[in-house]
Amino acid sequence: MTAGLSQARLASLAGTSQTEVSKAERGLLDISLDARCRLAAACGHELGWRLYPMATVRLRDSGQLALVQSIVAAAHPSWHPRLEVPVAPGDPRAADLVLSSLTEIIHIEVERALVDLQAQLRSAQLKRELLDQASSRPVRLVIAVPDTHSTRAKLAPFGQLLAQTLPTSSRRIWQALRNGEPVGGDGILFVRPARTIQPRNRLPRSARTP
Repeated sequence: MTAGLSQARLASLAGTSQTEVSKAERGLLDISLDARCRLAAACGHELGWRLYPMATVRLRDSGQLALVQSIVAAAHPSWHPRLEVPVAPGDPRAADLVLSSLTEIIHIEVERALVDLQAQLRSAQLKRELLDQASSRPVRLVIAVPDTHSTRAKLAPFGQLLAQTLPTSSRRIWQALRNGEPVGGDGILFVRPARTIQPRNRLPRSARTP
């Protein structure tokens, strides 16, 4: 939690329940503005607002779909791909790409622009936690980024964070994807332009966005 507070402690300071704290942390909508303001104040922050279009940004609209197609094209046929998978019933958030096998699930979040890596990583981790709660198989988190000099330069200052939080190498993830093997851990995946990847199989119709 922010400010190093447990959910129970934050709920006590804000005069609300731990359930409300959990809802706020997961980004759920059914929590009042008053409760949000009290939670922010209890953490030593002031709540701010930004306005966005009501429609969520879909993969094909954000330019991320090209990276997703590259990943799926290179993956072994034993991986079953699904796009924009809801993380929980009633939750507006969705995982960009989910690859499923008999032994493991890979939750892939595509980040073309690394604006705030720590915030983007935390958002992805919360999604993965919800997917993991609904699955009997281990769910691995993979952050997919363009394999460019610019991206690598932006990630360089976060080397320690990445080593601790996303320890599985991009090379190991690609090997597992291509060979149909378990990834075995969380990691970051550098994705080259589609023309440099030899396709293994086409994106199945069931995985395409409507």
